[in-house]
Amino acid sequence: MGRVQRIWIDERETPAGLGALTRIRSFSEIRDGVLTPLQRLKDQYQDAKILYSHSNPAFQKTFFERNPKIAEYDEREVDLIIKPEEFLPWKSIQAVGKNIDIDLESNKDLRKWVRKLKVKSGDFHIVGKSKHAHIHPSAKIYPGVVIDVTSGPVIIDKDVKVTSFSFLEGPLYIGQGTHIDNARITGGTTIGNVCRIGGEVGDSIILDFTNKHHEGFLGHSVVGSWVNLGALSTTSDLKNNYGVVKIREEGTEVNTGSIKFGSVIGDFSKIGIGVMLNTGTVIDFGCNVVSPRVSGYLHPFVWADGQPYILDSFLRDSRKIMARRNRELSHSESELIRILYETKVHK
Repeated sequence: MGRVQRIWIDERETPAGLGALTRIRSFSEIRDGVLTPLQRLKDQYQDAKILYSHSNPAFQKTFFERNPKIAEYDEREVDLIIKPEEFLPWKSIQAVGKNIDIDLESNKDLRKWVRKLKVKSGDFHIVGKSKHAHIHPSAKIYPGVVIDVTSGPVIIDKDVKVTSFSFLEGPLYIGQGTHIDNARITGGTTIGNVCRIGGEVGDSIILDFTNKHHEGFLGHSVVGSWVNLGALSTTSDLKNNYGVVKIREEGTEVNTGSIKFGSVIGDFSKIGIGVMLNTGTVIDFGCNVVSPRVSGYLHPFVWADGQPYILDSFLRDSRKIMARRNRELSHSESELIRILYETKVHK
């Protein structure tokens, strides 16, 4: 096969299972290792031209604003086509460990951190070879933290804080500015930037600016950005009969092919204190969930009493939440949300 010069990210159709996570972002922008699939493509094929297409012009416009170096697909022949079917949540979770290894191998800067790592008596403890713990010099690791690298590397990025009595097992990536407080994190997990994580997390993908700061279990799940999981909220990731997990999304049932799968939680959704999410629950974009037990599929913008979240209230609340992290919705993202609301709530 010749050199890859033209890559087409074809997102004209979104398969069931990815809808809740791709309301305002592309599947290629969901971090599934140290990097996103899009960043990984750029790393692996540095000289290639990347092209993109989506069926929604407003979505496509927003994508190009975030990624100005990517061009619209021009109907000409390409060398490589990337489609969302290979990035369904359960596939992405299974690929986290492999992706962390790939990303680590291609990133010389990450490997340089090891040389600056000095484990002193009374500080945190590494189980396994310390060369597999990649800790940015600006990260703060408190005494009493255990980092287990026997099953894979642990990568702790810039300005991360990990407080005492946390247990971190590789393969694991923790994004910039994230705080880990008294947490147990196991399996292949990737956590985005500026998150607040506590309790138990295993085999999960957590995107940027999401909080799960208290006790409760999150397993085999994918959680979007700007999500808040209240204290003692918990996902089930295994059925009592050990059956294969199926999920529902907008009337379509999808077989995950796995007996271990938890939940999908879309951007800007809030999960109340003590909420139990049954195996295979899908919470779509902008929901506020307070029922003690939830299962199946929740449509976008479902409010606590089953009524829709008023759009202007949602936008006001979201801007207030984002301002706490010095972020704001772009005009095009706000328009995408308005279109989603009109399509899903007032159809």
